[in-house]
Amino acid sequence: MKKIALGALLLSVFGFANPAIAAGNAVATTMQVSFVIQEACTVRVADGSHAAPAVSCVHQAPVQVSAAAGAAQAEPSQTVASADSWQIYF
Repeated sequence: MKKIALGALLLSVFGFANPAIAAGNAVATTMQVSFVIQEACTVRVADGSHAAPAVSCVHQAPVQVSAAAGAAQAEPSQTVASADSWQIYF
């Protein structure tokens, strides 16, 4: 419900549902916006190492580290320890 109300507010503020803008009249408005950072994570890579980077998050957010597409791929029973590129999903 909150997302729908916010979407309707943004649509009306930016003129999609504003008859003054539809009529060609210029309208200016201001809006104060803020956000809160919910998580902070650190990514560590050992110098010269091809091992997966170590990711630690302040609030233990789920993180997935995998070899980037096109990097050295291993058989399913092996671990990927020589990839040069890594993807980190938060």
